[in-house]
Amino acid sequence: MNILIVGPYPPLKGGISDFNFKLFDHLKKYQSTFFIRFDRNYPFFIRSKKKQVLDVYNEKLNILKINPYNPFSYLKIIKFIKNNNIDKIISTYWTPIIGLPYLLINSVVSKKITKIGLFHNIFPHENYFLSKQILKLYTKTLNKAITLSEHTSKQLLEVSNLVSNSLFIPVDNLEKTSKTISLNKLDLNKNYKYILFIGMIRKYKGLELLLNAFKKVIEIEKNVKLIIAGEFIKNKKEYLSLINELSLTKNIVLNDNFIEPHNIKYYLNVSEIIVQPYIKATQSGITALAISYNKIIVTTGVGGIKEIINKDNGYICSKDPISISKNIINALNSNNKKKIEELILLKKKLSWNNFCSLLMKNI
Repeated sequence: MNILIVGPYPPLKGGISDFNFKLFDHLKKYQSTFFIRFDRNYPFFIRSKKKQVLDVYNEKLNILKINPYNPFSYLKIIKFIKNNNIDKIISTYWTPIIGLPYLLINSVVSKKITKIGLFHNIFPHENYFLSKQILKLYTKTLNKAITLSEHTSKQLLEVSNLVSNSLFIPVDNLEKTSKTISLNKLDLNKNYKYILFIGMIRKYKGLELLLNAFKKVIEIEKNVKLIIAGEFIKNKKEYLSLINELSLTKNIVLNDNFIEPHNIKYYLNVSEIIVQPYIKATQSGITALAISYNKIIVTTGVGGIKEIINKDNGYICSKDPISISKNIINALNSNNKKKIEELILLKKKLSWNNFCSLLMKNI
């Protein structure tokens, strides 16, 4: 059996690209696997190339690269599929903009090929014209569906009769670096405790809630700083203005650039806890990232996150600054040994080996 994965891949930025990189790397250990990668997630008039593509990236793999919005690319895809005797195509869906190329690809290739949709999101974080219509058309081209949470599977049933199997976002065994090295790398003062908010900054991730909560935290915990690490997608000025209004400038470490994968470990290693004050979510790659480093998570537990994080392995709070601040203070001052032990067990359960094994059984 020959499997083809289609979608974003480094040097494209973002969690979906990173996920696909790891999926390809692990799945090819189990099955003959190929990859066709997109050279952009969005047309450049919607989001600039600089916002989408890493400036420096050493491309080592000889895999087909296409522009998903160029009709001539589909001729390359058809040829590639025939030459490599592809039996199954996995497309990783998270937004209707990219869903349009996926449904076209599934429509032009042989009906004998099994088409599998791997859903990160059902409904996009930002609304687009004809979102639901594209999603419905895309699902009609699929033979099977895989989601990364039960929450996402339930959402899929709202728009399609396609029954899905829900898996999880796999957790890596990532390279560990000492806290001292990480502090030096990030030029941080060792006399402070750090809490971390990391990832591309979008409205639904609740940074505004966290900033208001953090104001309350530092009234009690004087030696704590908040690291905000990630690229602002929108509203950067509004967040910076709020930081000034709350007089938090001295208590915040801000890196508003895209955090490249090889630098993420430094931010995780210096941090006492990871905070996810999300207003809504499906599931989260940041949750999996925190688990991989055995880091305690304070989260609102929305969407599929509550399927992974609970009171036994983390801290669940409400979507308000008071609840968030209380849980942060509690997490900083508690003996979290038992919670960390639970995270270590969870990490084994959510491994890439288990994910690939379950994926192969369901496709």
